[in-house]
Amino acid sequence: MRKISFFAAFLFSLVWGNLLPVIAASDRTESSIEVFFNDPYEKNRDDTLQSMIIQEIKDAKNRIYVATYNFTDTKSAQALIQAAKHGVEVRIVIHSENSDSDVMKDMIRSGIKVQKSDSDGLMHSKFIVIDNDLTISGSANMTPGSFFYDNNYMFRIYSSEINTLFQDEFNEMFISKKFGSASPRTKSSPAITLEDGTRILVRFAPEDNISSSLLSLIQASQKSIYVLAYSFALNDLGNALIDRYDDGLDVMVIFEGEKAFSDSGGEARYLQRAGVPIFMDGSGDSLMHEKVFIFDESVVSAGSYNFTRSADTKNDEQVLIIQNEEIVDAFLDEFDKIYEEAK
Repeated sequence: MRKISFFAAFLFSLVWGNLLPVIAASDRTESSIEVFFNDPYEKNRDDTLQSMIIQEIKDAKNRIYVATYNFTDTKSAQALIQAAKHGVEVRIVIHSENSDSDVMKDMIRSGIKVQKSDSDGLMHSKFIVIDNDLTISGSANMTPGSFFYDNNYMFRIYSSEINTLFQDEFNEMFISKKFGSASPRTKSSPAITLEDGTRILVRFAPEDNISSSLLSLIQASQKSIYVLAYSFALNDLGNALIDRYDDGLDVMVIFEGEKAFSDSGGEARYLQRAGVPIFMDGSGDSLMHEKVFIFDESVVSAGSYNFTRSADTKNDEQVLIIQNEEIVDAFLDEFDKIYEEAK
């Protein structure tokens, strides 16, 4: 088992500020966090993400709020339709251009309320709020591609405090119809400590300036920075990685191969020229859809947020910055798995 560095507390203080309060989370049992990964390299279809989400939908008692960029998975849709028939309040926020699929039409016909985005960017969030204490958040859209064929992850978090933060973000879009750069500037939430000892910082784009938090963590790291990047086109982050590599840190970046050198303003070429070890994922026609930083094998940043200017300034996104030994170990194992397939 890898050990969490004492330096992680300092990394967090740079992002949160020493004077920010820490909220102790509480919920119906013990607040906790788990992370789930799919395995697109398996010969048989891996339904880990889909099964976890559907089971939590089936167990919902009062409400299910879904924010997703795309929704084409019929099994998840049927689970939501059944939940609504049993009296659960089901609401969906979706990127407008993906709102007319047959699956979405079926849910709308069943009475599920849907809010389409109205924004200069993407409604790119991927989270589910269930009842008053459960939140599911990660990189997967509600699609068969995300569940079975592309590398993705989802967190399952039991915490009423984190649930409230995500409910507020959902209501900002669903009720107030505030999307993207129109999102209101609010005071960033403090760190939350779960009863299992996990420390979590929840951040939303564009209002929380996520790139600034990541930049602080890059600059504070002392030993290593590992990155899984579906899309990477933020110059400040790319330059900071080059600087830390020149400082002697162990820096590695695995890109989604189809996008690494085709993204406008992408950082892959600059990192490569600077000598930073970069790799292309080996998933073939599937996508390495993960968006992850691992700092000093101590802190993980992961969510829907790609490392791009649009994600930082125009899109609706969510990120969790997490200090938890088991979560970090799980992401290190995921990084190693993708690295073994990389080119």
